[in-house]
Amino acid sequence: RGVEGLWSVQNGEIVGKTEKGLKQNEFLASRLVVSDFRLTLKAKLVPNTENSGIQIRSERLSGNQAHEMRGCQVDMGQGWWGKLYEESGRGLLWPPKGQQTSYDQFVNKGEWNTYEILAVGNKIRTALNGKLCVDLEDDKIAKSGVIAVQVHSGGPTEVRFKDFELEVNPKWEMKTVK
Repeated sequence: RGVEGLWSVQNGEIVGKTEKGLKQNEFLASRLVVSDFRLTLKAKLVPNTENSGIQIRSERLSGNQAHEMRGCQVDMGQGWWGKLYEESGRGLLWPPKGQQTSYDQFVNKGEWNTYEILAVGNKIRTALNGKLCVDLEDDKIAKSGVIAVQVHSGGPTEVRFKDFELEVNPKWEMKTVK
């Protein structure tokens, strides 16, 4: 589910594109509710100075907030790649408070980037292009919800996603980390 005209499929890729920018975040959300899973996908953000993300174990809000979601977001964008943010919640969850970590050095700017997201129970790990980013254990995170992709509010943006692989009830081990 998402806003018509903002999302399309081109050459097997999910594309979120806005020529003039957006006043509010917009999401393309699945209907499949997942709990413990591994999601591997490729993402490309143009320009890298804008922002996007992948919602996991999330829910769409209702009423006048129906465009927004609540739950963990694996972030994308300059200064945000590799971080974990709780949308409509506590904000930045990773890196831990006081730790000034940037994962931008792992990014192929303007090119495809591989994200691996592993969520089992109260633990989440992510890897960006084979480099471990998030290693969180948190009893407050949602244990189930939908997966969605985002076009963030702000300037003109194009974000592309492809090669989704979803594994349910995986082992607690990363497959792409080198």
